[in-house]
Amino acid sequence: MNIQENCYMLNKVLKSAEIDEIIDYIGDNFKAVPYLYVNVLKYGSGTDSVTTWIDRNENGNMEGVYLLYYDCIHFYTNNMDIYPAKQLTEFVRSTNHRVIMLQGGIGDRLDNYFSDYYSERNHVIDMDKVGLEDREYRSQIAGREDISQIVDLLMADSEYINVYDRKILSEQLYDRYDGDFSRYFVIKMDGKVVAACSTYGEVPGLALIGGVIVHPDYRCRGLASDVENFACHILACEGISRVGFVNFHNKVSLALHEKIGASSIATLAKFVRK
Repeated sequence: MNIQENCYMLNKVLKSAEIDEIIDYIGDNFKAVPYLYVNVLKYGSGTDSVTTWIDRNENGNMEGVYLLYYDCIHFYTNNMDIYPAKQLTEFVRSTNHRVIMLQGGIGDRLDNYFSDYYSERNHVIDMDKVGLEDREYRSQIAGREDISQIVDLLMADSEYINVYDRKILSEQLYDRYDGDFSRYFVIKMDGKVVAACSTYGEVPGLALIGGVIVHPDYRCRGLASDVENFACHILACEGISRVGFVNFHNKVSLALHEKIGASSIATLAKFVRK
């Protein structure tokens, strides 16, 4: 499938050599676009729910990477300041998906093109100094049987209700678990899951930490900190680097993460259709 847009050509990724080319193109910036990076490594040549395109200029050089993951379009370019915003907008709109995620710099250039979308920014935080202490935790590694309760927790939160369809979120969590792409960590009290955290994706040497959620009736007990630190501790013991995410508006969370050794290293822009 080829899509001609202005001076560039989008080519669907079908070969493993093209995956290697994308990874080389991203280079040391992989932590700045962690979602796209781990999904390219895991699913780059395509599945029923994932498609990747390389954008090349007239000389055949790579100018950007698009990845469709369920109902979210991810994009990366090494040329944030000059990549054609009109081209990106037209292609993304042609896919008609609910969520767009890309580097903060190019996201700032797109705000006027996506006025019918909610726009937000998130810090990408380096968490390699989090969870290093060997102590007792209230958390445990979750099993597949816990996923439905984790979905219930997430979908009771406004942040997830505004972004996710419950069926799609549930499918994603089960698919990631069954494909050894995600792990889930929980705290159980009174016979139920009351706090959770997950790896949004894992590839050799890197894991994305997210989905930290606590049931409203069990907040202000340090459960969020415990489950996130526990997840980081398990991954640190395995020698896996960790990155996490904090919304720009959540200054308290950013300060708490910085207090335990995390640091902001990049910005991600997210657009969600209204």
